[in-house]
Amino acid sequence: MVAPIVITALAYLHVLAAMGWLGGAILFVSSIAPGLRSLSPTASLEYLAKVGPRATRFFAGTATATIVFGLALLGVVPGLLGTNLMVGVGIGLIAYVTAIITMVSFRKADNIAKQLLAGGQSGPPSPELAKALKRGGIAVAITVLLLIVALMFMVVTGFPF
Repeated sequence: MVAPIVITALAYLHVLAAMGWLGGAILFVSSIAPGLRSLSPTASLEYLAKVGPRATRFFAGTATATIVFGLALLGVVPGLLGTNLMVGVGIGLIAYVTAIITMVSFRKADNIAKQLLAGGQSGPPSPELAKALKRGGIAVAITVLLLIVALMFMVVTGFPF
């Protein structure tokens, strides 16, 4: 039997990481992406080059921590398995895959932005940058939707009505 303090700590860590992951993704979709579109090309390149890598690391850390702490919690709580929870876990894992696509796309966009700034480019963004940003934007929007659905299944598991 695992000590209740371990279960409680894992639950807090899982929920905290999930809040960071979902909250950061919603912030990106609702504020950062629209704001980037309204900046000048040079300003958006600077933002991507300077802030993008930190944001990508944040998403990678919170998404991975959510999965790790969630699976650890699933492993230490006996009798937790149920249909709603397993559907939530499955959707959460699919969201993690889309988050990886998001991170790869934004990492590529950040690197392109750094190269363009180093080369002194001004004017419209390159097609390769636009493609990476579009793919990342679509992937993060899908991730948000999947995380909201996973959240619904997780809450139903803990608070059946």
